[in-house]
Parts: sequence; C-alpha cells; structure tokens
Amino acid sequence: MLKISKKNIVKNSSSNYHQNVLCCNFAPLFYKTLTMLGKYYNHSTRMVSVLQKFVFIFCFVVLGVQTVDAQDFASRAEAEASPEYQKGLKIWENNCASCHKVNAKLIGPPLAGVYDKYEREWLYKWIKNNQALVKSGDALAQKAAAYDASIMTAFPMLKDEDIDATLTYIKVEEMFPVVKTDEGTTDSSQDDKGEEDTFAFTPANIFIGVVTLLLLGILFALGRLIKSLDSMVREKDGEAPAEPVTLSTVLGNRWFRLAATLLLFGFLSYTTYDNATSLGYMQGYQPDQPIKFSHALHAGKWEIDCQYCHSGANKGKSAVIPSVNVCMNCHKSIKEGPEYGTKEIAKIYEAVGWDPEGQKYIEGYEQKPIEWIRIHNLPDHVYFNHAQHVNAGGLECQTCHGEIQEMKVVEQHSELSMGWCIECHRNQEINFSGNDYYLHHYEKLHKAIKDGDKSKVTVQDIGGLECQKCHY
Repeated sequence: MLKISKKNIVKNSSSNYHQNVLCCNFAPLFYKTLTMLGKYYNHSTRMVSVLQKFVFIFCFVVLGVQTVDAQDFASRAEAEASPEYQKGLKIWENNCASCHKVNAKLIGPPLAGVYDKYEREWLYKWIKNNQALVKSGDALAQKAAAYDASIMTAFPMLKDEDIDATLTYIKVEEMFPVVKTDEGTTDSSQDDKGEEDTFAFTPANIFIGVVTLLLLGILFALGRLIKSLDSMVREKDGEAPAEPVTLSTVLGNRWFRLAATLLLFGFLSYTTYDNATSLGYMQGYQPDQPIKFSHALHAGKWEIDCQYCHSGANKGKSAVIPSVNVCMNCHKSIKEGPEYGTKEIAKIYEAVGWDPEGQKYIEGYEQKPIEWIRIHNLPDHVYFNHAQHVNAGGLECQTCHGEIQEMKVVEQHSELSMGWCIECHRNQEINFSGNDYYLHHYEKLHKAIKDGDKSKVTVQDIGGLECQKCHY
C-alpha cells in the first residue's frame, strides 16, 4: 500500500499544510475501509479497485496543486482577495508608504523588482536593522545606504513572514499596476474589451474543478457499490431483489406529499410575513451621489471629526448636510484626490464658482447647489432628535450608521424600523454617573442604584418606550 505521511508534504503555507494533512489522513482510512469491504464481498473487488485509484489521484492532485507558489496570481482581483496581499498592504501603508512607491521614486527608490535583486535573507536583515548591516561591512548594504543621505528607519518588530507579505504586495503592484485617471483608478491588467473575464485557469480553479469531478465519480461509484452489496445480501438471504425506486413511487407516497405540503406552506407563510414587515424599510439603500465623496477617506484615513461637517448633530434635530463652504475650507488648497484625481473636486469648484488657478471666486458667478440624495429618511409621523442622542445619550455615530469611516459610498446600515428603535431603547444602558443631564433628574433611579436594587438603567427606564416620545 502507498504510505503518505506529514513528512511527504511540501509545507508552503499553514493553510495548505493542514489541507494536505487532512487529505493524507483521509486516504489510507478510506482505502482500508474499501479493502475490508472487498474481503467480505469478493464480487466487488473490481469496483473497490476503481475507488482506490480515485482516492490516490485525489491525494496527488491536492499535493500537487496546493503547493503552488502563493504569489502566482492570474489577476489583480485574485491577488487583492488573498490574505497575504491584504497583510502586506497594511504593513506597507503603516511603515513604507511615507518614503517609497512601488513603481516610482519618492524619497527612497522604487521597490519594484527588489525581491529579485536581493536575496531574501539579506532583505530580512536590511529591513530589520539596516545600519547594523552597513557597519558589518556588507558591500550591498553600503551601496544601498549611499542612495540617499537620510538613514532608513529600522523595523526590528517585523517578522520574516511580515516582510514576505510586504514583498508579495510589491510584486502584485508591479505586475498589475493601477493607473490613476480622471475617471478613477483603473487596473492596467484589464484589456480593452470591457469587463475582465471572471474565470481563469489558475491552480486554485483547476484544483476545484478536478476535485469536483473526482467527488462526483466517487459518489456515483459508491452508489453502485451500495446497490451491488444490497443485491448480494438479499440473494444470500434468499430474498427477492428490491424494486427500483421511481419518481412516480416517490411522488405517490403520502408521507412525502404531506411533508412537501407543510414545507411549501411554511415557505409561503414566512415569505409573506417577511415581505409585509419589511415594507418601507430602506436598509442597504446606497444611491449614487452627484459627487463621489468617500467617508472612508475623510472620516477614516484623515480622521476628520463627523461633526466638523455635520455640525447640527449636537445642536438640534437634523445633523445637516454641510454647505459647500465647509468643503472649500480644505479644497481651496487640495485640488486633487487620491482616487479620482481632479474630476470630483472640480464639481465643488463648479458649484461655487472657484477659480483654482487664480485662487479666487469668479465675480458675478451664479452659484448652484449640490443636489445630494438623502439616504436616511424617517416617516413624517416619527420624531427623532440627533442632539438628544448625541449629547444626552452620548452615542457615537456608528451606533446607528454603522462603520461609516469605512464606507466609500454611504448606505443605510440599520433598519431604522420601530422594532429596531424599541430594541435599542430596551438594551441601551445610560451612563448615570458621567452625564450631567441625568445627574439632577430621576432621583428614584439614583436611589435604586445606590441601594443595589438596580444594576443598570436603560432608556426604557426613563420613558424611552412611551408613545409620545417619538409620536406626538
């Protein structure tokens, strides 16, 4: 018998290693099971032999395909979906992007091809402590240090696998560079035919296809084996062969019809209820806005406070849409964005009549409002006050609006239904000790907490479920 152990496995990555171990432990077990069946039923020897071949082919495909280099990507989309690239991107942005670009010079040299130019072990030493390498007399290190008078920052906290991930990111950016145009960023690996072909004969896709065919073959063979063994047992016991099961037999069975009726009734009832209760809900609503404004860039990357733009959130009912002069506070100087270039910022200038070259407003210009599309819109009979929740409640914007600092295009994150609001009021704990609004009110609740009768106070306890609070 062919023996396969962990020692036979090429350990390319931790995920591949565990997949291979699983397959190699499964193969001998399955082989022994089929062999035991063959001993009891000699007539099934040929079928057992076929299944044995299926199992071994399956294992060799796993071992052969899953040990392909993780850096071989067929497209940028495939690369960006890989954990290795995402890890490298994070490390690059946090440690490298301020001094380096992949395909162009910044402060330091372009890093495209660095993984081919230098040995991997040398790169580990250089990145972790370049000055130690220079002082050791290493000729490559001294040559690299002579590129610029400034000393490169050392990164001793990075592990070898962190550096490997960063090199993967660099390789992907070199293979599939992103070209910035006024229309936005474009993947240069796409051809001029329109949308990129979503299927490619990559090792992963080939692996999935082969394994699917093998599993279907095993399923078919096992079905034939079970049927053959059942016939042999019946023949040995002197019983008549089992009647074949046909579609008409199944459909005529009263238990099947009863089960099918109950399932259909349950499905229709659930669908009716679900559709009826979600009428008017706009959760997930994400319209295209007249200007491609990214909260991920402004609130996320640059950490601009939400209330700098939405200045009404702590003052009244509406958070307000910022006026264009708020945008101009920054964009008088910032004329180009990282993703869309000058195209989207030019729409702001067009609305207010700003001349970016002359750095002045155009005299006599008829200004035009930016027609933003409203996303969060409660019914007219519902009262909601932002200031009450922000000031008295001390809530963050993300409580209702989700991780807004990660959204390139804003969508309605929550249901904003009556049930959703009530559930929040039942569970949302109030900070009695750290909020002046509650300090001089609700004496009974303060006493209940002091006496130990209550461990916490929720919005429900201060009348948050009264109809008049939201409908009056």
